[in-house]
Amino acid sequence: MNSFPEPPDLRVRRTQKLLWEALTELMAEKAFDAITVKDICDRAMVHRTTFYKHYTDKYDLLLRGMRSMHEVLQQEMRQQIQATPEETSLHRYELLLTHVLEHERFYRLMLCGNSVSEFHRLLRGYLADFIEAKHTESKKWEHNVPLPLFAQFHAGALISIIAWWLENDCPYTLTQMALYMEEMMHDASDKHKHHTPAPMHSS
Repeated sequence: MNSFPEPPDLRVRRTQKLLWEALTELMAEKAFDAITVKDICDRAMVHRTTFYKHYTDKYDLLLRGMRSMHEVLQQEMRQQIQATPEETSLHRYELLLTHVLEHERFYRLMLCGNSVSEFHRLLRGYLADFIEAKHTESKKWEHNVPLPLFAQFHAGALISIIAWWLENDCPYTLTQMALYMEEMMHDASDKHKHHTPAPMHSS
């Protein structure tokens, strides 16, 4: 699936799709640092002058591709949540995992490989904002841990769980994983309630 927002020109869309797919294919074969613009153009069967009409270098292509996938995730989650007003945490996990499986190759590269950290940062930020918004809407924050810190902790845990799931070839079904994620996050959340941290002693 093409993760780029669709430009008006069909030829532009096709060229960007070819270049992005070429890059992700190459990243599955070797480290990003070892990939050249020539490699990308050869794989996509696109002339180098055409590449530079769209991107400044391979980093520009990668960054824009990651940001575009981040936008796809936000859009898909927003649309599904609006269509299901009474959604639950379990439903949100199912939506997230469905999106991951639909773009499995991309997520394997970004979360399981040694590629780059930019998408990891974008995804963690999105999930943390998502968690904060959910608790802000409920107006029932009963934890001593500050909400932004709590959200970052849970976002990082979710990313680690998803990466493990992909690295191990999805040993549990999407529904099972969503249930496990809900249970683990609920248990971790309960442990933060009404617990006063021990005072720090100066040495």
